[in-house]
Amino acid sequence: MIPNLSTYHEGKVELLVPNPDESWKSADVPVFLNLRAARVNRDVSVLLLSVLKPKDILDGMAASGIRGVRYFVESGIPQVYFNDLNETAVQLAKRNAEKYNVNAQFFNHDFNLVCLQNRFWAVDLDPFGSPAPFIWSAVRAVRSGGYLLVSATDTRPLSGASPKQALAKYGVIVRKPEWYPELMARILYFLTFHAAAIHGKGVEPILAFTYEHHVRIIARLREKPSLITRNSKQIGFYKIDGKQYGPIWAGPLQDRDVARRALQRWDGDYTKASRKILALALNEPDVVGYYNVHFWAERLKLKQIPKFDAILNALREQGFVAERVLWSDKGIKTDADERTFEEVLRRAAENR
Repeated sequence: MIPNLSTYHEGKVELLVPNPDESWKSADVPVFLNLRAARVNRDVSVLLLSVLKPKDILDGMAASGIRGVRYFVESGIPQVYFNDLNETAVQLAKRNAEKYNVNAQFFNHDFNLVCLQNRFWAVDLDPFGSPAPFIWSAVRAVRSGGYLLVSATDTRPLSGASPKQALAKYGVIVRKPEWYPELMARILYFLTFHAAAIHGKGVEPILAFTYEHHVRIIARLREKPSLITRNSKQIGFYKIDGKQYGPIWAGPLQDRDVARRALQRWDGDYTKASRKILALALNEPDVVGYYNVHFWAERLKLKQIPKFDAILNALREQGFVAERVLWSDKGIKTDADERTFEEVLRRAAENR
């Protein structure tokens, strides 16, 4: 039995969890639980799945079971499969699931083994670190038309800060750009596309976001050769100082209709950050990368940061798409080229 259990309220449930002051510090605690960054991750996922309504879901690394219980209670998913390699975690997940009469089945196995032996309408892969060792099994376990939800916390390789690790784990050659939070999601989508295509499945992105050190993507997988062909054309590269890096996912990241419906289900039981993510996803243009206004203001040696509304309006008046981004409070996503953006930024700074 786990000592120092506490009652914890999240979303619309109240569950037993390990000591909140210790449970997030490392993967070596009796049962891991992240109460901050992963809370936003869970809120967004619960809201999205309340719209998508899969018939069942595997909470593949369940820990306390909080994610799976919320999927049953809040998303209305009728069947939840809980798995964790840690037997203590499985016992705690059972206690929490029983409180809400979750229609549940429990595994105490390696994630890859569970995915090898079973098929699900949705799989949630939320590891401590990189999902790369598990992604191949995860995509195989998702039924055609089902959903894959993937998290990563190894932000150094994904952001381009550790290029050798990025190559080793994700098969990409990268350099850190100003829009690195978005790059992290695009690398995860590339990894998912590659794994899914090997298993005869194509990828339909639903939502991607980052929050603190968490990167999250959610996609629908279909056994559809034409979709795999279309996906292959959505793989691309990006340039810094004339040099090419990648490959990365260069297609759309968000399904705006799903984000809109999920946002309509938001209420005060969910974090404000989850509402902001969904709201910004509604309008984000399908353009790779974004401009970090503070980065460009420093690069151009501007005396002050221009007002964002002035920048957006100036770009739109010239016929470009321009929106704030969910990746950074400092970002603007537009299809304007660098020279045009520089000119707009200079004028906006002068007129401030």
